Amino acid sequence: MTTDEACETPFNIEGRIRDLFDQHRQPLLDYTTRLTRGDAAWAEDVVQDTFIRAWRHLDRLTPELGSVRGWLMRVAHNRVMDGYRAARTRPVTIDFDESHGSPVEDSSEDVLRKSVVTNMLDQLPALHREAIVATILSDRTMAQAADLLGVPEGTIKSRVFYALRMLRSAPGSDETQLIA
Repeated sequence: MTTDEACETPFNIEGRIRDLFDQHRQPLLDYTTRLTRGDAAWAEDVVQDTFIRAWRHLDRLTPELGSVRGWLMRVAHNRVMDGYRAARTRPVTIDFDESHGSPVEDSSEDVLRKSVVTNMLDQLPALHREAIVATILSDRTMAQAADLLGVPEGTIKSRVFYALRMLRSAPGSDETQLIA
């Protein structure tokens, strides 16, 4: 280290970094934009990181030790390549587009609940099970279910009433609150 470098003040260091930035920023940005295939945000991040490294290693950035631009370009190149390598090892992420509905989230409790309900419905007589499925599980009114099944509305009401009563009195009926 020369006596000039040892006596550098923060203002001298700031001036050197500013000169490096002014002289090499645009060529470095153009280069990193090409390397990142047009990803301007990533290219800006790489340029910023490159200048932070230049500030940390300012003592190496002298024309006597080699091309300053070459050093900056190599650092930027290495940062971009590190980014590509990291992307290969990370799992692919897909952004959720809300226009396609909500994501499916079945917890183990939901799966168990559906299994219990299905088993309990299987214990019902076919006509009662059909009435429960057509009304409660399909979110239809009694009138809509009656039209769907081709029976009077009173018949649907009766079948749903007796089906729920059977479910409530069945062993393990505390789980039937899911239906009622």
